Amino acid sequence: MRYRKTIARFVSFLGVFAGLSDACSAAQAAPPPAEAASIPVELASDGLVLVQASVNGHPGWFILDNATEGFLADREYAQRNSLRSGESASARGGGKNEIQAGIVRDVRIGLAGLELPHRDLVAIPLKSLEPALGHEIDGIIGSSLFDDSVVAIDYEHRVMTLSAPGSYRPPAGAVALPVAIDSHGFQYLDATLTLPGAAPVTARFLVDGGANTYADIYKPFADAHHLPPPSMKLLDEPGTSTGGATESRSGRATRIALGPFSVANPVVTFAQDTEGLMAAHDYAGLIGAEFLERFIVVFDNPGKRILLTPNRRYRDLAEEDESGLRIRTDPADFHRFIVKRIVPGSPATDAGIAAGDVIESIGGRPAGELTLTELRHMLCRSRAEYSIGILRGTAHLRLALKLRALL
Repeated sequence: MRYRKTIARFVSFLGVFAGLSDACSAAQAAPPPAEAASIPVELASDGLVLVQASVNGHPGWFILDNATEGFLADREYAQRNSLRSGESASARGGGKNEIQAGIVRDVRIGLAGLELPHRDLVAIPLKSLEPALGHEIDGIIGSSLFDDSVVAIDYEHRVMTLSAPGSYRPPAGAVALPVAIDSHGFQYLDATLTLPGAAPVTARFLVDGGANTYADIYKPFADAHHLPPPSMKLLDEPGTSTGGATESRSGRATRIALGPFSVANPVVTFAQDTEGLMAAHDYAGLIGAEFLERFIVVFDNPGKRILLTPNRRYRDLAEEDESGLRIRTDPADFHRFIVKRIVPGSPATDAGIAAGDVIESIGGRPAGELTLTELRHMLCRSRAEYSIGILRGTAHLRLALKLRALL
């Protein structure tokens, strides 16, 4: 039940089409728009991009994820809107559990100013991710959108722009980094990871805008390079994924670098899974949304490149939770914040907060005025002190929470 990083790994949804008809292959691409289409987006949970879209005219909230294959819809959303699936098969997401997936044929996917007709999508359960994200989730718009269009994500101004490759013009100051693109349309590039007490290591990483982390290091690569180093302070951080629970440990790296760009002292995750996608052998791990949201990021698959333009957040310190609270929302009310777990020996322990407590207010702000993302950002403010209102059973408590660094 990871607090911030990788609580929703929509990582490399390889195999979601395994056993299904070839007509539903990831090669199914969206036609590039004749003119650039600008689409407003929302950000949640440290850089995940959410966009309003529709399937056959039925609106919903979809995660934009370049490292998920094709188009996905939540099973309940599909059933509610009479999107009937035909074939079915087992698939696997970020965890070790198999997922039962169904295919919905020949639907029309709508984005603001753009229609994608004759699409096929996969229906899987996604609602279990909502408590960790604090937002409604009806589906995922994956790699098929990136196949024939240039997709630019302006994290600072919360806009996604789709352009035809021949008409796209990079923004001033953009730096192009070459990428390898696999058969699923996923982008890989070389990144350099420096950990305290260890020599820098350069390796191939998946670029994953659907993972809310700076970087995940997969166990086969970590084992081969004797990572993390023994002196590195680590916290155990269970996570939530489309494939079930994942196991990981987190610690502060010295630096992550992509080309000329780098972030100092980011928290990175070491996956402990020995099966599933988080145990992949063919690349080192992934670079996630917390790194990407410091830029305008342009995915130019036809040009086999990613372009990065730093935004105003580029030089911000890499913050991390200093409370020890691991919080989820109630999907019936995304402003009801439930403490699911406490990091032992953390400020939350010192304050007397317990698992099962409901946060009613913090720092004078009622829970009803906050999103889960805003609450988590408050808990990352270095050495901040808060009066926190707690509901425990029928008792209303007022406790003092004094933040301090855990890593």
